[in-house]
Amino acid sequence: MKVVITILVENTTPSPALIGEYGFSALIEVDDYRILFDTGSAQALYYNATQLGIDLTRVDALVISHGHFDHTGGLLSYLKQYGPRPIYAHSGMFASRPLPLGGNNYKDIGCGFSQDELLKAGAELHLRDEFSSIIPGVYISGTVPRNNNFEDTGGKFKEVVNGKMQDDPLADDSALIIEHPEGLIIVSGCAHAGIINIIEHACHQTGKSKVLAFIGGTHLISASPQRIEQTISALDSFSISKIIVSHCTGFYAAARLYNALGECVIKGETGMRFEF
Repeated sequence: MKVVITILVENTTPSPALIGEYGFSALIEVDDYRILFDTGSAQALYYNATQLGIDLTRVDALVISHGHFDHTGGLLSYLKQYGPRPIYAHSGMFASRPLPLGGNNYKDIGCGFSQDELLKAGAELHLRDEFSSIIPGVYISGTVPRNNNFEDTGGKFKEVVNGKMQDDPLADDSALIIEHPEGLIIVSGCAHAGIINIIEHACHQTGKSKVLAFIGGTHLISASPQRIEQTISALDSFSISKIIVSHCTGFYAAARLYNALGECVIKGETGMRFEF
């Protein structure tokens, strides 16, 4: 099995030919099968793909990690440009998500479209709330159990259910899991479920204990020093070859991870390409 992961959208980029955009998107190639994982928050996906010589018409399926705008912003426009595609996501991605800004002020950070709008745009929608296969050896995590006592969603997120606002557990937070011969490759959008919870869920569901790589957002940007230290300790126990952190990780958390775990920690940015 050959796996190639190219970051198409991330907050930053080291290349003057590309643009950074708040959000995340990556092209995941598993042998000849191509998955677009998340779509960023706007149009950077298309510009960067062109600059990198990536043909988005050749995408076989899309996977959406969760229903926040910075991961779904390019989804409708993708379908309108390139036609119907299978889309794998959690049923909770369509939740109404007002972010408290103080007082009575809120900002909608949800995906901004309904399930019906997505279907009308050509989505072949596969809603997967449980761990399930996309193709042999490639899985979507479904809802990740929250089993430890130190990880949380990473913010004061809210959702509206039956007209009432409540805390948002972000149950739709899902990861992509690849069973590579050398170990699991886990791709995350924001890891609102917790990076350690995600890794443990992937290992439990696949029966594999070796993790080759973790790539994507970790939402440690607002984590306490105690949570970061507990995360470092847990990551160290897995002996992961590459921990490629991006998007919502934050400078302080990324620096702590690198200082503690060494060169296996890489700051993932737009345009970076990883082969396994």
